[in-house]
Amino acid sequence: MEKKSPIGIIGAMEVEVNSIIAKLSGEESDSIAGLLFHRGELEGVPVVVAECGPGKVNSAVCAQIMILKYSPRLIINTGVAGGVGVKIGDLVAAECCVQHDFDTTAMGDPLGTLFLRRGGDSEDILKLPCDSGAREVLLEEARSIYGGAHAGVIATGDIFVADKEKNRWLGEKFGARAVEMEGGSIAQVCYMNKVPCAVLRAISDSANDDSPVDFPSFAKETAEKSAELLIRAVRKL
Repeated sequence: MEKKSPIGIIGAMEVEVNSIIAKLSGEESDSIAGLLFHRGELEGVPVVVAECGPGKVNSAVCAQIMILKYSPRLIINTGVAGGVGVKIGDLVAAECCVQHDFDTTAMGDPLGTLFLRRGGDSEDILKLPCDSGAREVLLEEARSIYGGAHAGVIATGDIFVADKEKNRWLGEKFGARAVEMEGGSIAQVCYMNKVPCAVLRAISDSANDDSPVDFPSFAKETAEKSAELLIRAVRKL
C-alpha cells in the first residue's frame, strides 16, 4: 500500500508543538535553516511538526521549507491568539486569513490586499482561503474540548495586539474573530503552492489592554487542548 504524504503541523512557540512531538512514534528530526522538523506518526498517520518562531517571515520560511522538503498533503497551523468577540478558552478555525498590516492604501488598494504570482500570472487577493473539509473535521472534534468552537476570519500581522480599540477595529474592518502573527503568512505560502491549509487558534487572551498579563497564564493550557484536538482529528484528515 502506498504511504500517504504527511500532514504538516506548524506552531510558533515551543509550548504549541511540544505536546504533539511527545506523542510521535518513530520520531526523527531534520535541521534546516535553523528550524527543526520532527517526523513521525501520530495515531498511525505520518506527520511533520515544526516550531517556526513568531511572526510572518519566520512562519512563511517554515511553511515553504516544509512544502519543498516533505510535500505535505495538508498544513495545519496551530497556536494561541487574541479573541475578537469570542471568549477566552474558545477555539477559532479560519474560514480565511487576512494580513491586516499589509498596507498599500496610498496606492488606492484596499487594506490587506496582497499581490501574488501563481503560474506566471499576477493576482490581487485579500482573503486567503483555508480548506473547508479540514476545518469541519477539526471543528467537529473541537466542540467536545473547548468552551466554544467558531469558524471565522483570522487576522494576522507582525504586531502583538494589546489594545481595545485595535481589537474592535479588526472585528469591524475584516470581520475577524481572532488576531495573531503567523496564520496569514502560512495561508499565503500554502495558497501559492496549492497546498490545502487549516489555521486553528485557541483563544488565550482578549487582545486588549490586559493581553500581556493574560497571555502567559493561558498559553500552556490552550496549547495542550489544541494538541488533544489534533490527536483526535488526524486520522479523519
